[in-house]
Amino acid sequence: MIWGKRTLGVLAALALLLNLSGARAQEKPVLNLDQLILMALKFSPEVKASLDEVEVARQKRNEVRGYYFPRIETTTIASVVPNAREPYIKDGHIFFPDPKNRIHGVNVFGRLDALIIQPLYTFGKIAYRDRAVQKYVKVKEAGVEAKRGQVMLRVSEAYYGFILADQGKDAVKEARSYLSDARERIERLLAIGSPNVKETDRYRLAVYEGSLKEFAAKAEEGSKVAYLALKKMTGYPPDQDFRLPLELPEPQPPRGDLEYYIRQAFELRPEMQQLKEGLAARELLVRAAKAERLPSFFFAVHAVLAGAPGRSTVKGPLRDPALQDFFNERGAMPFVGMKWNWDFGITKAKIRQAQAELAKLKHTEKTALMGIPIQVAEAYGKVREYYEGVRGNEKAYINARRWVITAFSNFDMGLGTMDEVFRAIREYGETRGNYLSSLYNYHLALAKLDNVTGAYRLKLASLQEKAKKETVKEKGGKK
Repeated sequence: MIWGKRTLGVLAALALLLNLSGARAQEKPVLNLDQLILMALKFSPEVKASLDEVEVARQKRNEVRGYYFPRIETTTIASVVPNAREPYIKDGHIFFPDPKNRIHGVNVFGRLDALIIQPLYTFGKIAYRDRAVQKYVKVKEAGVEAKRGQVMLRVSEAYYGFILADQGKDAVKEARSYLSDARERIERLLAIGSPNVKETDRYRLAVYEGSLKEFAAKAEEGSKVAYLALKKMTGYPPDQDFRLPLELPEPQPPRGDLEYYIRQAFELRPEMQQLKEGLAARELLVRAAKAERLPSFFFAVHAVLAGAPGRSTVKGPLRDPALQDFFNERGAMPFVGMKWNWDFGITKAKIRQAQAELAKLKHTEKTALMGIPIQVAEAYGKVREYYEGVRGNEKAYINARRWVITAFSNFDMGLGTMDEVFRAIREYGETRGNYLSSLYNYHLALAKLDNVTGAYRLKLASLQEKAKKETVKEKGGKK
């Protein structure tokens, strides 16, 4: 078969398209910190467990509210009982054909008792607990926010750790290039017997190369561990990979003073909301415990349905309203009642227990009020410290690089020594490492400051709103 030029051109174009699509399919997506945080929060078992705790609290609230409504208690029994024929009157006397002291055969028997109770007034026994459990739901909801903050901080730690390790690998490549240049010069000058180098320079170079290998191994392992941590925390498929943007935002000084961040912590931290709602719940539970000393009023209906086929029901003139037949009965009776529990120390102990729980929580609140400013001050101080460290170390390592270049140039022109070159390389390695370390510490300190002040909640709300808008836009585009 002979193919035409046009046909071959079409096939070539199709092959090119298939190759391009395959290349795109194999291309790893780039995920930034915000995307990883949203993925981790969606996947996190810890967050899901906290949400389950909220659901448990809501069901407790539903349980308490159920006491406002009627309750129906039913009792059903079944057995066998002796047969009994109805009595009759003869010659002015009542005759019982089957008296109680003799058995004349047995037959089945069934009875159903139902009691419907509707609380009328309980002096707050239900109402106080209802309001307390509503506060309890809010405590658990704030706990979800706190757990999200912890997940966000761990994702940030792994994210910045990966970028630090990757930038460390770049620093290793650069340092190796400098050492390679130095080796080339040493070997060339030793070969021609130049007095500017010594045999010991080879050994010094080997020492630097050995230290560089150790640093390179640490950077490689650090990046692997951080990458694995990100995959596990986000639930990313094991057989798929992603990339990270390897540039960090330019460090900025804190946007407010210490008092600003302390106020923000008291306003935004979920722990403060937990304490506030928890105190209100405990106070209500104390009132509920005290209400147990008072009676409860209720409306009720008692209904009964019983039957025994082998026993006759008394009829006619012998029907006495004062007599009740347990085995053959039907009817219902409404009534109102009062229930009042009396004990010798049980209720009092429960009140004291509730008061002790309230006092404990008040002391916890005081501890938080003392501890939170200290946490914020420590995190705020670290941000300022590492911000200044980044600026200083950046300036130091840039000048150290210039020193290396100048040292090589001076050596090539015969104005410098190899000692000067080695010293410049060593200083450059140290300052570059200090810069990367301070850059990592700065961004991690900033994430911790967001965590201890509760500012992460504002960031999370912004991320969720942004993701929601992007989802709506994607759906609109598909339509």
